[in-house]
Amino acid sequence: MLRNARATWVEGFHFKARSHSGKEIRLDGWRDREREETGPTPAELIPMSLGACTGMDVIMILEKMRLNVTALEVDVQAEALDEDPRTFTDFQIIYHLRGEDLDTDKVERAIVLSRDKYCLISITLEKAASLSHFYTINGGEPREVVRREIPRTN
Repeated sequence: MLRNARATWVEGFHFKARSHSGKEIRLDGWRDREREETGPTPAELIPMSLGACTGMDVIMILEKMRLNVTALEVDVQAEALDEDPRTFTDFQIIYHLRGEDLDTDKVERAIVLSRDKYCLISITLEKAASLSHFYTINGGEPREVVRREIPRTN
């Protein structure tokens, strides 16, 4: 499947980007920090996209499992090199779930399915950087998702 995008220079380090579906966002360059910002930098979009992509997967999967999720926040901590090229080296993804009777095995299964099968951002980034996944349920202690295979649940 081909996915096209176009970035059009507006002025300074401001760009307007349009997706293949016609959605548009504004992006700013890091050198424009003295000026009014109208959007994130391209590098800021990477962890933002990762969090949204995997979050959408996890919600969809947990809804299919009939779990009562009332809130989900996905924090992504991205580590990059200090010198050019400032490539990302590590991503830590932390899912903060809230809801009633959330089964930890099903939550882990949803995260593993997103990580290994559905989230194209995660799967693509994993080829170039280290990704680690953690989750909390109802404000509890973070648990790391360490399984590589997709676990089965009843």
